[in-house]
Amino acid sequence: MRVPLKWLSEYVDLAMDAGELAELLTASGTSVEAVERAGGEWKGCVVGRVLQVSPHPSADRLSVCRVDVGGSSRDIVCGAPNVRPGMACPVALPGGRLPDGTVIGEAEIRGVVSSGMLLSEKELGLSDDAEGIMELDPDLEPGKDLADALDVEDNVLVLEITPNRPDCLSMLGVAREVAALTGAELRRPRFSLVEEGDPASTEVRVEILEAERCPRYVARLIDEVSIRPSPWWMRNRLRAAGVRPINNVVDVTNYVMLELGQPLHAFDYHLLEGGHIIVRCMKEGERLTTLDGVERELHPDDLLICDPRGPVALAGVMGGENTEVHPGTVKVLLESAHFSAPGIMLTSRRHELTSEASYRFERGVDPAGCLFAADRAAFLMRETAGGRVRPGAVDVVAKPEVLRPRELNLRVGRAARLIGVSLSAHEARRILVSLGMEVVSREGGAVTDAEAPAPIPDVPHVRGSAEGEEVLAVKVPTFRPDLEREIDLVEELARVYGYHRVPITLPRTSHNVGFLTREQRLRREIARVMVACGLHEAITWSFVPSWWMDLLDPERKHLPENPLRIRNPLSEEASIMRPTLLPGLLEAVRFNLNRRVTDVHLFEMGRVFMPREAEVLPEEPLLLGCALAGRWMPKDWDQEPQEADFYVLKGILEVLLRALHVEGWCLRRSEYPFLHPARSGEVVLGERAAGYLGTLHPRVAEALDVPEGLEVMELDVSALVEAARTVPPYRDIPRFPAVQMDLAVVVREEIDAGEVERVIREAGGELLREARLFDLYRGEQLGEGEKSLAYSLVFHAPDRTLRDEEARTAVEDIVRALGEKLGARLR
Repeated sequence: MRVPLKWLSEYVDLAMDAGELAELLTASGTSVEAVERAGGEWKGCVVGRVLQVSPHPSADRLSVCRVDVGGSSRDIVCGAPNVRPGMACPVALPGGRLPDGTVIGEAEIRGVVSSGMLLSEKELGLSDDAEGIMELDPDLEPGKDLADALDVEDNVLVLEITPNRPDCLSMLGVAREVAALTGAELRRPRFSLVEEGDPASTEVRVEILEAERCPRYVARLIDEVSIRPSPWWMRNRLRAAGVRPINNVVDVTNYVMLELGQPLHAFDYHLLEGGHIIVRCMKEGERLTTLDGVERELHPDDLLICDPRGPVALAGVMGGENTEVHPGTVKVLLESAHFSAPGIMLTSRRHELTSEASYRFERGVDPAGCLFAADRAAFLMRETAGGRVRPGAVDVVAKPEVLRPRELNLRVGRAARLIGVSLSAHEARRILVSLGMEVVSREGGAVTDAEAPAPIPDVPHVRGSAEGEEVLAVKVPTFRPDLEREIDLVEELARVYGYHRVPITLPRTSHNVGFLTREQRLRREIARVMVACGLHEAITWSFVPSWWMDLLDPERKHLPENPLRIRNPLSEEASIMRPTLLPGLLEAVRFNLNRRVTDVHLFEMGRVFMPREAEVLPEEPLLLGCALAGRWMPKDWDQEPQEADFYVLKGILEVLLRALHVEGWCLRRSEYPFLHPARSGEVVLGERAAGYLGTLHPRVAEALDVPEGLEVMELDVSALVEAARTVPPYRDIPRFPAVQMDLAVVVREEIDAGEVERVIREAGGELLREARLFDLYRGEQLGEGEKSLAYSLVFHAPDRTLRDEEARTAVEDIVRALGEKLGARLR
């Protein structure tokens, strides 16, 4: 919402500058995103008066104009057809600058020196009209600075209006906020509407067939209008507010919408059959071409404005091309209606069509303001288009209850305790009245609210008790649909009173010291370790396109058959809730690679969404994802570059599990449809499968257009937390020397090294302190399908010096166990 301050000051006195006002509004909950300076985009431009127009001696279509620019006159060559003696117009003097950056100088045109330039609205950046020179008020003094003469320079507040505050989507609504915050008087638009001719009801009929979706429809009839440009003051205000002027009738509807917050629409009455308006839903086979020139296939739930022949507007969103106001329009039917917010929102989303009207209707428009807005627009049309307003409005109220204000009770003492200030009933009443509410005191003060919350401890500096406190009966106006409960009124009191005036106190609780749970501490430790390993944390979207499921797991062996779909996605690219972190991480890797960032090391800790049978809500496990691409270590003077390969990723896993003091884990051979079958595995913590790691499948890499060899990992954080030890197990430092022995065994190719190590540790008993793989051999000396694994074994006893015989006996036990369980033999 753009709020020009000169326009705003018409409704409330502003006793502060733009910066101070922005701070005040932001502190009260109406965020001001920016303060912009409008107008003044041109320099060296003044008001000129044409004194004489002579034909150019060497060009039939040019004329030489003698122009008074204040204290002197200049000859300026001009080709506009509307230039004439006596007219006032904008003039750019030599050295002046236009909004597009053009610098004006003296130029010789066909032998005549032109000392400046007469300007059109397009050249001034005011509109697209380049048909002729812009005509100014003839009473303006020649030589006056153009920006001052047109009053275009202004400060504009750019507001971010939250969805629950539709009342602030108007100049009057923002003025009401300013008045409440500053104590100034709010001035509503005042006008006297003159009506002439036969009543409008003799030529206009309104029929509402969908009362729930259109509770009220007001129609006004204005005839004998003349379509032409709007007066400058209106065009100037619309432009400052971000709306492009079109013509006087359309501009009036936009002006009143910005002023009062009520969207309006003007129909050419003669293009409506019999002046009969029907509000209904679509009938089979109907189509509508909207004002943007798009022929739209309608939906059965679309609410339409129709005449007996068919649709003429998409209700609350956009009018139809078949009844558009055009230069020949002389009779206008003005619509001012109230439409249900959910219906307008769904229609706008279905047709991917958003307008200023739909933006307001989606958030809620005041149903009680329809008639006032229609009268205001009719008055302005009479002023700007010379129209004749027909007596009376056709006002059809299909659902009267929408016009009744909501009634709430406010316990002043409770409000003061909740806010934490000493607040009198008089001050509470003043604030609520300034916000447009009706307030009366209720006798007796007894509160019989069945939903009253438990008593709140008194704040020491607040007087009064919950019993016998004064209760205010508040009528909430219909332009504030967000005020539904007593606590909403308390919030209004707090923000207008001023959050900065509320004393800083600590709440009274039995536990004032906060702490982190074990799981929270371990999550932070996991993130710390990943960062310490050299990875960067990524935060990716929870919404992903459905094609990811077909790419990663075409047969749905690992991912869910039916992922959680979004009913009304913003786009197909965000149609399902992710069941894995891979899509977001791989997209992030691809994004960096496409921008020549070739070394990418990312991790993410986020939730995924797994559907559950017979359950509405999905399971949302927290996962740790990781993706590596490119080099792990760059080339240095003393070392060659190291690629971020499978073993680097496995090393990161080992560092993480060591930091969490996890014991008894292994990497088990397993295949996944999105991982390379020879370079992938399942991470097992104890007896629990905790995730996987491996190299991205070449099929997936090719589809994503990323290099092969991209490494990924995904772990269940709950499994890590369950297996982690907060305090690591303690072992005495050995007091006696250890015995180290090497063992090389030959096993079948399909046997994992982890399985061999598990058998070694089990058979080695308490004397075996360490078993480390240090060599892998495949060659002609071995049989086909065999490999040799060499381990370094360290034995020691905590209470004595271990003899070599004892160590050899332990090794023999290990060899025997390996042969029995894995078919291994000594090399």
